[in-house]
Amino acid sequence: MSKLIGSLGGDPMAFMQAHGIDPAAAGAYDRFVRYSSAAAVIGDAARFLGCPDFGLRLASLQNTQILGPGAVLIRNAETAADAVSSASRYMHNVAPADTIALTRLGDQATVSFDTDVRRAADRHQMIERGLGTTLAAFKLMLGDDFIPTRITFQHHQLSPDEVYRRMFGCPVKFECDLNALHLPASALSRPIRGRDAAALALAEDYFSAVRPDVAIVDHVRPLVRRMLVVGHASLTLVAQALSLHPRVVQRRLADAGTTFEEILDEIRQDIAWELSALGLPISRISASLGYAEQSSYVRACRRWYGISPRQLRERAKPLSDQ
Repeated sequence: MSKLIGSLGGDPMAFMQAHGIDPAAAGAYDRFVRYSSAAAVIGDAARFLGCPDFGLRLASLQNTQILGPGAVLIRNAETAADAVSSASRYMHNVAPADTIALTRLGDQATVSFDTDVRRAADRHQMIERGLGTTLAAFKLMLGDDFIPTRITFQHHQLSPDEVYRRMFGCPVKFECDLNALHLPASALSRPIRGRDAAALALAEDYFSAVRPDVAIVDHVRPLVRRMLVVGHASLTLVAQALSLHPRVVQRRLADAGTTFEEILDEIRQDIAWELSALGLPISRISASLGYAEQSSYVRACRRWYGISPRQLRERAKPLSDQ
């Protein structure tokens, strides 16, 4: 990502630091970067560098390298169907915001991709990057000559036709029901050549051990977000919603490498950007984040983004309004 931003004349460090990402963590498989922050960097790079196909370019540059150990998993599955099944099973361990699903419809099949990213510009870029990476994964499994039947996106067209044609090599449709790669169902049962069963076993062991308690985070994050939207989020209320004692929630979050306070702070940061993009009054944003005093939001905003709430509102507003 840094290389692409730099090639477009941008400052990779500035983009990452603006969203609280340690540049040293980018591309390091043993370091966790908040998904929403990475998505915001990609979305902002596309907007501010005038590159609507940023997500597609990133997919081309990263290819299957972005999958890390996941590339071993899919390369050594018995069939493409098995690979997609494994990917859907382990996806939440490394990218909790993403989902992938396989559906068979007669002699055709779809591999759909979705992501829980709120800001539309970021979401569109992450979806295009995700389907670009999905195509790279199928080429890794079935050969470079694999071409999908078609690609569909839920969002509107972002780039010229030739950009999508060059990327996917097949018809691409927009404003559809699914973000999906469509392919003949028969391709799913094709054996993956040169697979290594031992390598597959090692990859499965790796993913089984990665953040085994991440499920509790997946439960807590949406609860905190919903509670903030309607009023107030607290450890006690979240624990009650999960039918657990607050100390149990704390312990499980600690086992997952986080705390309730960290999750609350991250979600407040995300919502602050979203509400700022809507141009809401600072006092209303502060109240929506559950702060008793507006000064608390001012301090938090400077800690998150290094700027004031008023400056954040200017930075976050859609490009079309600037």
